[in-house]
Amino acid sequence: MGGTVHGSAEEATQENLTWQLHATDRPVCETGHMAEHEQGGQLLRAWRHLERPVRVLVYVLIALSVVMLYHQSEYLVVHLFNVFLLFVFAAIIALLLTPVIDRMELLPIFKGHRVVAVILLYLIIIGLVAGVIALVTPALIGQAKQLPALESRAIALVRDLQDAIDNAGIPLKLSLPSASSGISTAVLGSVLGILTGTLGTVINILLVIVISIYLLVEGRQLIASMRKLFPGREEVYDFTLVAVGTTVGQYARGQLIMSFVMGTYTGLAMTLIGVPYAVVLGILTFFLEFVPLIGAPVGMGVAVLIALAFKGPLVGLLALIIALGGHAIEAYILGPRVTGSATRIHPLVAMAALLIGAELAGILGALFGVPIAALLNVFLGAIYRARRGEDTPLSASPSGQVHAEALPRLSEEISEVDEEGPIVDKPVPHTAGER
Repeated sequence: MGGTVHGSAEEATQENLTWQLHATDRPVCETGHMAEHEQGGQLLRAWRHLERPVRVLVYVLIALSVVMLYHQSEYLVVHLFNVFLLFVFAAIIALLLTPVIDRMELLPIFKGHRVVAVILLYLIIIGLVAGVIALVTPALIGQAKQLPALESRAIALVRDLQDAIDNAGIPLKLSLPSASSGISTAVLGSVLGILTGTLGTVINILLVIVISIYLLVEGRQLIASMRKLFPGREEVYDFTLVAVGTTVGQYARGQLIMSFVMGTYTGLAMTLIGVPYAVVLGILTFFLEFVPLIGAPVGMGVAVLIALAFKGPLVGLLALIIALGGHAIEAYILGPRVTGSATRIHPLVAMAALLIGAELAGILGALFGVPIAALLNVFLGAIYRARRGEDTPLSASPSGQVHAEALPRLSEEISEVDEEGPIVDKPVPHTAGER
């Protein structure tokens, strides 16, 4: 009995001590949780104060990254485009020379030796260019010696024109070149600028020649290998290659022929009537002719102005007649026969393509605007045939074979539809009251 009472007392004492221990430990835990909660609230308030500046900093870093990516990509795109242009010009040269190489391979001496034929052709071309430069250089040097006289004549002409403007009472002042910055100084500066970029130009020309040699030798094997990348689409691949090769090749070949003819015509004709700088004018017309529609008229217009300014009205009139004759030869004789078969687009469309290309890409856009429009004419013609449900949308030939003469062209497809019959029975009314 006593032992039981004694054991109960010990248990009660132990429970009391345990309760007291928990009672003393509970405030400590609650105090710790409160301290942690208060510390978290301080951190949250501090983050809220820093949230907006950090967000602004992140946005600024993102904007700077976008700007840096834009500038880096612009640099990359420009340089990649320059490399792409080298391959484009090399491909054009290869398109121009491929028929010549093919005919050379028919000779027994070059059969199976295409590389030898390509190298020999390039040596002949380089020799011809060097011979032309050797013939033209003395005339250019002789005419360059006349620059001081040209400067004096130009200054006198501007002064006479200024006197006429002053006598007419027109408030216009023409700037006259001073002795320290005259025409010859400007020309010399231009020559120095050209010489500065000569090294880069020579390197680019060499690269174009090397790439074009590879394309002439192994171009067909490369095209055949790339054809395997389009399984099931071989017909579209062949159509694209034929369209691009035919259109660009014929156009470039035609422009080269017209440039040579018009440059030679201008140089010889201006020499015969005694216009100064006739050789320079011929070379200028040769290069300007590559700009369609407006290149040759601009070159001949410069020739007429020089003849009028330095040789008088009679020689100026003769130069104008020669220029009009050259324009007639280009527009009505050479143009339709040389480049008409390649483009087959309306002159207004060609003018629009020229202006859009010049606006978007400057000189390069003006050079490539018309052939790109001619290619669009072919591709849109194929799309038009497909929309009409033609059995052979990629070829206008009854057999359906894709070749140069059977390329569909939108203008011709629309003309054929128009020939089948009028679209409407009644004419379009000219006024709102007509029905």
